[in-house]
Amino acid sequence: MDGPRLDEIPLFKRLDPDERAELEELLEPFYFDAGEAIFEEDGPEGHFFVLTAGTVEVHKRVLPRRNQTLAEMSAPTVVGEMGLLTDPKAAASVVAMTSVEAYGIKREDFLRMLDENSIAACKVVYEIGKTLAERMARTDDSVAEILARIEERDKNLDLDVFQDSLMREWGL
Repeated sequence: MDGPRLDEIPLFKRLDPDERAELEELLEPFYFDAGEAIFEEDGPEGHFFVLTAGTVEVHKRVLPRRNQTLAEMSAPTVVGEMGLLTDPKAAASVVAMTSVEAYGIKREDFLRMLDENSIAACKVVYEIGKTLAERMARTDDSVAEILARIEERDKNLDLDVFQDSLMREWGL
């Protein structure tokens, strides 16, 4: 498995070669088989992964035995970035749809870089924050649109139907 090209991934584009090299020192190779969970919703999120090959599905539990697909993502990309900024608990499940090759950075190693005032780590956190803010804005728009449609259709719509509609149309 060849090392990742961090300069091909938007999260790392603002890093100069020395800053990318600082992060590359922390990378560990991982392999996931098709169908294997990379993260389980509400489970531990001890790594953040740079996917170098393969495709994953991101899904969230919306009702007691129902999952909603939020996204399909193909390499090169990253997963687990939210766990670097929040409690190390997965907000959604990430499952390999194909064989996946990835490189992981341990959350504790990344946080140590931040504690040491690493410019590379600070730039990555800035990009993660920007990405999450963009996702939140899209989510706000989706929620407002869904609420407007619900109010127009039926003011007495059941909450479970609202949740189902929200998750079906909530694309991240």
